[in-house]
Amino acid sequence: MARLVLEFQSKYLLRKSEIVLFIPSMNLGETIKEQSLTPYQDKQKKYPLMILLGGFGESKYAWETHSNIEDLAEKYGLCLAMLGGENKWYLNYSPIDAWENYINYELPDFLFGNFSCFNKQKYICGCSMGGYGALHSYLLYKDSYEGCIALSPATRPDNKDLEQSLGTKSLRELVASLKDDNTNVYLSIGTKDFIYKDSVLFNDYLLECNKGISYKFKEGFGHSWELWQQEIEEALKEILKIKE
Repeated sequence: MARLVLEFQSKYLLRKSEIVLFIPSMNLGETIKEQSLTPYQDKQKKYPLMILLGGFGESKYAWETHSNIEDLAEKYGLCLAMLGGENKWYLNYSPIDAWENYINYELPDFLFGNFSCFNKQKYICGCSMGGYGALHSYLLYKDSYEGCIALSPATRPDNKDLEQSLGTKSLRELVASLKDDNTNVYLSIGTKDFIYKDSVLFNDYLLECNKGISYKFKEGFGHSWELWQQEIEEALKEILKIKE
């Protein structure tokens, strides 16, 4: 995998933004065997993009530090764009912290416009606060995503009426507004998680709405990377429709 730390000027954050980008590339053995002087231009292979959101207090390096997501991206043919949300819940938090717009408009436009390796298919994934942000963006912009992974997502951001104060819809409102059950979402949470009870209530609501979304409850796990790094491959195989 090729790894880049990219900085570009953001319209929606009004400052330079940074992401960590992973792009499938040849390994050592493949480069030794390759005879062409322009192998990447010859093949012009294209890959889907997965946007990876870090949790509360985490940086853009969280996923590569705590999980084997790089190996999995190489295994399943994905480009990765990792970012941290500066504890702003990946919502349009303020005029200079419009994270929702940044994730769903600006970031894919920058990547698709500047790199020829993307096939324009897009997935979104996150854990904890990032799980909330991934699910919120997916439900709000469902037609632009192929799928969503939300691991231990916080269903009540900051345990207060943050969404109402920002003028955006809650997860429940977004689920209720779905026009069909054609969703591709992987949700999971540990039974020892401190937000477990809220998640059970939200899961009851998901089942009541019958939109094809529900949790996988994992016995014995808390709110930690111990669960998330174990879950990520199963989640990828499910939303990528990989059959073994």
